[in-house]
Amino acid sequence: MKKIISVILCSLFIFTLTACAKSEVKKETTSTSVVKDQPKEEIPTVATQVKTPEATKPVVQSSDVVLYFSDDQAMYLVGEKRTIENPTAKSIVSELVKGPSTKSAVKSYATLPTNLEVLDVQVKEKIAYVDLKTGLKVEGSAGENMALYSIINTLILDKELGITKVQFLVNGKKVTTMGGQTDVSMPFVEKNEMMKK
Repeated sequence: MKKIISVILCSLFIFTLTACAKSEVKKETTSTSVVKDQPKEEIPTVATQVKTPEATKPVVQSSDVVLYFSDDQAMYLVGEKRTIENPTAKSIVSELVKGPSTKSAVKSYATLPTNLEVLDVQVKEKIAYVDLKTGLKVEGSAGENMALYSIINTLILDKELGITKVQFLVNGKKVTTMGGQTDVSMPFVEKNEMMKK
């Protein structure tokens, strides 16, 4: 009787061990199969990589503008065509400060001092407010008139700008004169009689 009970207990013990081992194997198989079933992380190849669009460069618009400088007699304004990128009222006045091109077909002379600093040119209600750091250091009333109308006619006669009058400022403030000769307290209109025909 003891022998039978021992055999049964041993059999039961072996059965339990076998069942536990199978359960462990099944758990391992299940966990590994879960890992196997998960999709592998794909490494994008050159062909499948998402390409970001290249930064587009802004299109630079360049235009021909006519700048007016003095003729050789300092009596009339003569035009010189110049190509400027993204022309604004300020950039056009800055080009005037640079003086005429040596390649120009028409002989012309600078009307503005090359060290003149253009602080800003703002256009409000068709009036261009030309703000300079200093007044105009030019010789005599003829030189001052030539300098002023070089700016005035260049800005007003460029129809793209839509300017009808020009007011001069020094450091953001209205002044009575730019060079000691001409009253500049009010806005100016163009002077067509100064244009060389």
